[in-house]
This record gives sequence, structure tokens and C-alpha cells, in this order.
Amino acid sequence: MSNLELPFRSLAAVITGTSALLIMNIVSIIGNILVCLAVYRNPNLRSTTNLYIIALAVSDLICVTVEMPLASAVFIIGKWDFGDALCQIQGFVDAFASYVTPATMALTAFNRYMRIVKTNHYNRVFSSLRSKIWLSCVWLFLFLYLLVGRLTGWNKFQFIPGYAVCSIAFVKNENRIIHYFLMFGILFVLPLSVGCFSYCKLFVTILLFMSATINPVIYATTNLHFRKEFVK
Repeated sequence: MSNLELPFRSLAAVITGTSALLIMNIVSIIGNILVCLAVYRNPNLRSTTNLYIIALAVSDLICVTVEMPLASAVFIIGKWDFGDALCQIQGFVDAFASYVTPATMALTAFNRYMRIVKTNHYNRVFSSLRSKIWLSCVWLFLFLYLLVGRLTGWNKFQFIPGYAVCSIAFVKNENRIIHYFLMFGILFVLPLSVGCFSYCKLFVTILLFMSATINPVIYATTNLHFRKEFVK
């Protein structure tokens, strides 16, 4: 690794930045642990829908227990002083957590769409077993993508002073372009498209429900004959 030191910062900047990181770290750990504990203690929360919420909590916990404490330490001492092995671990966790979050959110949106709009097909597509398979396949794909890329030299993990963390980097510029092109499509365009499609369908369905609810009110307020009958 090279350039392991952070740019010069004033004492006020160090105190402010470190305090913010520590507060976010503590709040995130407590919040996500509470989510997991709630599911552990209440079997009614172990639904296929909540599976993806739990997955997001787990991915956040992976991040805040590995990445954020090291980032806080780096911010305090002003440099990376934990060796290359730990840098590789933090870099892998940083990339993995960053990638699984939008992918899991896309699955969550699609799950909501099937649950509300395609109710008759929901149990077939998102049964308990299939929900776990969906999630496992997405996480495993991203895990293997990063692992194989690192083992083959396609990518590497190195300390990035501007972010105070170890993160993904590339030996060749061509690799960088291909990587971000793939990740942009898989982790941004695809989840965004799935989310927009799913929530637009949900919005249309909700509008239909609202229409059925407010139509009688419209009849009563705009039609004299209906108002008379309603009053009787």
C-alpha cells in the first residue's frame, strides 16, 4: 500500500469527524441489533417480507462492526496503521456491503409488488424457501464476484486517504471501466427500474382502492338525488 496518511486536518475537524463517526457507529449497531432481536424473539416477524428487512440489518451490521470502527481509528490517528491483511478485509466488506444493499432493496420492492398487486402468485414466487434462495443467490453472486476478482488480480483493495477506509481499486483502467459499467447496470439501473416499476404498480393499485372509497362520497356531494337517498 502507498499513501497511508490522511491529509492535514485541524484538531476541531478531527474531534468533529471522529465524534460523528462514533455516534453513527453506535446508533447503527444498536438499531440493527434491535431489529434482529425483535425477529428472534417474535416468530410472527419471521415472514418472507421481513426476510429482506433482516438482510438489510445484517448487511449494515457487517459494515458497522468491521468498516466504521477502523475508519474511526484512522480518523483519530491520521493514517492507516493496521497492516495489509486487515486492509483487504475492510476493503472487501466495504465493497460487499455497498453492493448488497441496493440489490436487497430491489428484491424488497419486487416482494412488495408481488404481495399487493400479484397476490395470487405471491406464495409461489416468494415462498419461505424461494425467498431465501432469491436472497442467497444475489448475495452469493456479489460475494463471488468480489472474491474471484481479487484472487485473479482483476481488482484489489487499498487504502483511500480521501475516504479514510480501504476500498476497491483496479490495476488497469480498463478493469475499472468494465467494473463500474457492470455495477452501474446491476446495482443502480436494475434496482432502480425494479423499484420504480414495483412502486408505480403499487401506487396505481392504491389509487384504485382510494377510488372505490371516495366514489360514494362524490356521489353524495355532487348528485342531489343520491344526497336525498343517503339522508333518508
